[in-house]
Amino acid sequence: MASPSKALNENFAYNSMLARALVQLIPAQERDTVRVWFNKLHLMDRSAEDMKRRNEYMWFLLLMLQNKRLQPPFNKGPPGGELRPLNEILSPDIYEEVLMSSDDQSATWLENTCNADQTCKDAYTSEDQHFPSTHPAQFLTNQPLPQNGIICYVAAFSDHD
Repeated sequence: MASPSKALNENFAYNSMLARALVQLIPAQERDTVRVWFNKLHLMDRSAEDMKRRNEYMWFLLLMLQNKRLQPPFNKGPPGGELRPLNEILSPDIYEEVLMSSDDQSATWLENTCNADQTCKDAYTSEDQHFPSTHPAQFLTNQPLPQNGIICYVAAFSDHD
């Protein structure tokens, strides 16, 4: 059985990697603030309580990045010193708004595609129960180009079922 601190660190690493990938989708002027938050959260590993608080902040930041909109406390740099628990600094309406909007938008993020002229259409319909396929040679040409930083794509294959 894994130790509690190992499980907390693995959870944080997973959410951190997702958040770092999603930071490319927010406006460039907000990315530096998010990166300062990443640095602050990565330093919070002294105790199990710190790690739990760090994971809570990272999870909430990940939800905001999925919504492509930063709200308090992540719209400003992190405070100096220790971070207070999220439930002490967030108003309940912000917390509820982020949770509700992430439920609504998570699926539509994957279902919409946009043409070059910025007109969007649904790529997923109830009659057509699959996403349109892309030939592997066209994969990179169909990906967005980052304006600040890089995006790395990795593929993993297995012969196991």
